[in-house]
Amino acid sequence: MDRMKPNVLVVDDDVEFLNIVKTYLEDVVNVELASSGRQALRLAHEVPIDLILLDFEMPIMDGVKTLTNLRNLKSCINVPVIMITGRSDRYAVMNSLVMGIDGYLLKPVDKETLVNTVLETYHKKSIKGNKKTIVAIDDDMSYLKQLNSFLKETYHVIMINSARLALEYLQNHIPDIIILDYQIPLFNGVTLMKMIQQNTGNEKVPFIILSGTLDQKAIMEFCPYKPAAVLAKPVEKEVLLEHIEQALLENEQDTFEL
Repeated sequence: MDRMKPNVLVVDDDVEFLNIVKTYLEDVVNVELASSGRQALRLAHEVPIDLILLDFEMPIMDGVKTLTNLRNLKSCINVPVIMITGRSDRYAVMNSLVMGIDGYLLKPVDKETLVNTVLETYHKKSIKGNKKTIVAIDDDMSYLKQLNSFLKETYHVIMINSARLALEYLQNHIPDIIILDYQIPLFNGVTLMKMIQQNTGNEKVPFIILSGTLDQKAIMEFCPYKPAAVLAKPVEKEVLLEHIEQALLENEQDTFEL
């Protein structure tokens, strides 16, 4: 193993595809191959992993379940992931996006595209290490993408489009700030905010609440949980950035005083 090269874990139940990927990548990275989610978890315990290439459709433990289990490992919480699949439908794309993946490729993939995507993703992740992380929670994927377009140049943005996935993700991740939709299905924003603060170790993380029906009642409901801001949708980019910067500054000052 060349210690100067990043270690890439490739997970796919198609052995022929695994061998092709290894041939494409072995000149630029160290390649570890896993033909199942369980094998991937074993390797992640044994070898330091810098990037994961993960098949979306696998038997027994599919790509989403495998990624969830990998994120539960301390060594893999922030490892960049590129999802690979033969499916181009909306379901596959959305499930990959909400898990916080860093790239997406459709099979079949040519050598140049694969090598470039792997290297670019690895280097971008290294740069992102210096950025603050924002988790944006909203059931409207199009609005999440708009928020991402506002914030991605300055912050590392994780987009999550359901309360369940948000709770799962935040069990193992502590971001710098959380942006939360007030009217997310299953839980309203107040209930979800309370659950996040009490059950995930994120009680000190500042919240910014976004609401399409901003009224006095909504503001009063949030008061006991001390959000950094409650803003009406659609929010302007400059207004959102200003409130984020203020919330981060105040949180850093509170931490320093403690």
